[in-house]
Amino acid sequence: MQENFIIITYDIKKYPFQEILAKQIFKVTKLHELHIVLKKQTERNELNYNDNLVLRKLMQQISNKSLFYKIYHYWVLNILGPHYGYKISYSAHPKMRVHLAGTGSVSKFHRDVDITHRLDQINCYLPFTNVFESSTIWCETDYGSEIYEPINLEYGQAFLWDGGCLKHGSYANTTENTRVSCDFRFSYKGVTKEPWNKILSARKKQ
Repeated sequence: MQENFIIITYDIKKYPFQEILAKQIFKVTKLHELHIVLKKQTERNELNYNDNLVLRKLMQQISNKSLFYKIYHYWVLNILGPHYGYKISYSAHPKMRVHLAGTGSVSKFHRDVDITHRLDQINCYLPFTNVFESSTIWCETDYGSEIYEPINLEYGQAFLWDGGCLKHGSYANTTENTRVSCDFRFSYKGVTKEPWNKILSARKKQ
């Protein structure tokens, strides 16, 4: 993995994303076993890409006034804010993701800058389950390398990286672990110090 990234660890009791999603949105006990529950509900042995979309839509429909969004904005303010002088512009509605165990890729390999045309943004990958191997996002080891490594994280960790210019995507999830996550982009105008100001520093001229 290109070295200028930051892994943040935070208190999951103070920011209980998983608990809220499991109880209030998906009505399950274990979020990472969402695929097991869905198979029982649908009486199907195999799940597919559309199942991911249906569940992702449930997350996308979460009310702006919900406890989830209250905690999300609180997380950005208190976890990211201090490192960037509290002058952050970020996505009010993060991209919600569900990648059920046993289903194909949910994201083609791409660079965000080719879509956003924004070179000033940092990506934040915030999973609500443990993510590893083919249940997580894979990212280029260096700019233009086309060699990929998984972003392995535990629930309670977030990953800051240059998703704008490093190609990333997903493979078929062959694990027994369902990923539920969100990701968002942010930029800052505040004064910040190393390593927080180094995330985009190694990118090649675009």
